[in-house]
Amino acid sequence: MFDIRTGWQSENKKSDISVVIAVLVGLGMVFLGYNTYVDQRQALNNPENVSATVVDTGIREDSSRRGGIDFSPVIEFRYTYNGSNYTSNSMYPGGQGPDEHSLESEAREVVQNYSQGSRIQVLVPPERPQEGFIKAEKTSDGLVFIDVGFLFLGVGSYRFLKQRYL
Repeated sequence: MFDIRTGWQSENKKSDISVVIAVLVGLGMVFLGYNTYVDQRQALNNPENVSATVVDTGIREDSSRRGGIDFSPVIEFRYTYNGSNYTSNSMYPGGQGPDEHSLESEAREVVQNYSQGSRIQVLVPPERPQEGFIKAEKTSDGLVFIDVGFLFLGVGSYRFLKQRYL
C-alpha cells in the first residue's frame, strides 16, 4: 500500500515497471494518434491545387509485422508554391505515405500510375507547404493509434488498480 514516508510499497518491482511502461506507451500512442489525426484535418482544410512533376518512383521493401515482407510504393514529386520549391512523397494528408502491400505486384500497380517526369496535380496545405500530398483522403492511422493507446492505458490502469486495491 501507500505510505507517506516511503511511497508505494510493492513486493513485485517487475510488475510495477510493466504497469509504468504500459501507461507510458499508451500515452505516447494516444499523443501520436491525436497529432496524426489533427495534421490530416488541418491539411484537408482548404488545400490549394498545384501542378507537380514526378521525380522518382519505386518500391520500398520493409519487414512485415506478419513475418513476411511489405511493399510500399514510393512516389516522389517536386512542386512550387508561393515561389518556393518543395519535394514530397506523401500520398495522403498529414505526411502519410501510400498503403503497404503484401504483394509486390500490388505496389507496382500504384507506381505505374505515376511515371517519372509526368505532371500531376497535388494538394498543398497553405500553412504547411512542405507537406504536399496526392490524394485528399483521410486515413484511419490516427484513430488506430488512439485506440491502441487507450488499450495500453486500460491494461496498465487495470493492473495498477488490481495490485493496489483489488
